[in-house]
Amino acid sequence: MSSRFGVRIGDTIEWFDALDTGIQTYRAGRSLVETTHRLDGFDVVQRDVTDGLAHTTAFELGDGAPEDIELAAFIEISPEGRDGRVGQLVHDDVVEVYHNREHDYLGASTEFVECTPQVLERFDEILAAESRSFPEFGASEEYEESRLTGGVGVRVAFEDGETSLVTLLSDIETQSRSDALSAVATRTRRTNSASAALLATARQAGQYPTVTDRLVATDLSVLELLSAPTGARIAGPDFDPYYQYSGGYGYTWFRDDGEVSTFLLEADESLGFGAAEAHRQSAEFYLQTQLPDGRWPHRVWPMNGRLAPGWANGHIEGTETQYQADQTASVLVFLAEYLSTYRQSLRNVTVEAIENALQSGVDGLDSSLKDDGFPTVCENAWENTNGRFTHTAAKFVQAYSTIAAVTYDTATSERAATRATEVFDALDMAWAADKGIYALRLDDGDGDLDDRVDSTTFSLVDAYLAYRAIEDIGDTRLRRLECHLQTAFSRLWKETGDISGLTRFEGDTWRQRGQGSEKVWTVSTGWGAYAAEKSIRLFSSTDEYDPETWADRLFDEIDLDGSLCLPSGYLPEQFFDTGAPDSATPLGWSHAIRLATHASRVTRGTCTE
Repeated sequence: MSSRFGVRIGDTIEWFDALDTGIQTYRAGRSLVETTHRLDGFDVVQRDVTDGLAHTTAFELGDGAPEDIELAAFIEISPEGRDGRVGQLVHDDVVEVYHNREHDYLGASTEFVECTPQVLERFDEILAAESRSFPEFGASEEYEESRLTGGVGVRVAFEDGETSLVTLLSDIETQSRSDALSAVATRTRRTNSASAALLATARQAGQYPTVTDRLVATDLSVLELLSAPTGARIAGPDFDPYYQYSGGYGYTWFRDDGEVSTFLLEADESLGFGAAEAHRQSAEFYLQTQLPDGRWPHRVWPMNGRLAPGWANGHIEGTETQYQADQTASVLVFLAEYLSTYRQSLRNVTVEAIENALQSGVDGLDSSLKDDGFPTVCENAWENTNGRFTHTAAKFVQAYSTIAAVTYDTATSERAATRATEVFDALDMAWAADKGIYALRLDDGDGDLDDRVDSTTFSLVDAYLAYRAIEDIGDTRLRRLECHLQTAFSRLWKETGDISGLTRFEGDTWRQRGQGSEKVWTVSTGWGAYAAEKSIRLFSSTDEYDPETWADRLFDEIDLDGSLCLPSGYLPEQFFDTGAPDSATPLGWSHAIRLATHASRVTRGTCTE
């Protein structure tokens, strides 16, 4: 759903998106977004709050507003993600747009002065020399076409200087049309007094109303924003709806979601912001979506866990290569950590279900191991190549080790511990002694180590820490990791006149748009900050490697005033050298990493909540 708002004074419309001035703030723990639009002689305050599947946008006129003023808006509604061949019903005071199961509604707290279905540009109009601006008020001459569009232009009266628009998303199989219309009517009546009613709704809707730290509140609100009612999260908002540059972001990846869940759990343990329900939902979702072989699919629909379009489901098809084995490991780490943290308060049936999932998960990991102890050829975490990756092996070590330390099933614990040692020993094959790093993958295609630096290898820190809980690491391997981190941070570090941070991996050519070198990624920079912070538990600062300095340096770039953070507090996936953000914004994985890193820094005493 997209929208454009403005005010109509006489015959002239002032669109808010054309104004150069304005202030945006958050209230009620970031549950309410307040935007002040500054016009000539008066202000209009816009307040937005989401409550479940309903969204309210309220407008309040400031002193000096003219009497002949109306709200002008263009709303484009896309049920089930469709932007064409949807149906539209215009009731007396509510617009309904639908496709199949999803029926969406638009209502107002005051009178619709005009409500006009809008047929969007056709190809010849898109190619025309003169552009069109929506809405185009006035009755459409094409009744049939006007009822097969999701676009609608409205003019809405102000009463006592206020009005509100309410949108509601609904499933016709669970909420009838009459019930949905009644729900819209109730909400429009409730928000007739915009400020007081919206603030009350926002306080109730916010999942973490007591959080006052701006960084923590920002990251939590992003994760909440990206979450479905099931608790599963999309990776980020789709910036590329026609998949020209990507495979889409509006799905649940089990790597991303598993990592986000673990970071959230870790941060909650340190900061205590009360995310127990989010953790429970994540665990339940993973239990419901685990495959019979103990693994998880590439990606699913977050609202129901059904298989979503993807390209890495080889293990479902019967092959291993087109499969991202690290995803299963990420989910298993969370389930094990969740069980360890909440075992005493969980119902016996839930404990048993998680124990069974861990046991089955070990089987799933085993099926991806070769005889040499290293994971088989599969897709990497960046989803752009195949191979036997250090990152995959590191996640396997972490998963096996965490399960071995947590499960009460002796046989599973012993088997997981044995496998952890086998894979940990096999990591020696990835050590490039002449470069002082762990290689990206075992084979570069010519039979040699692919000795490029890859930020996914920062996962070795968690692997080492998890393995240390069950076995001795040894000084030689500790020195290797120390050397690897210093070398990797130094070689991936990039500084331009506008931004600083870490690139994804050496030789990354994705979407460079002519800049001729790798882009900086917030995931990689945040991952580096997190790894450096966690490595303080393994290393003291030396001339060769100073984990605290690197932790501070990298975190500074993703902090609220860092070069990779937008004024909104959001972290885009990546940046061009010019400082222009690119791709999905906000990216859930980046925000979860920042949150967990911040929590570790609070524990270390570098900052306060």
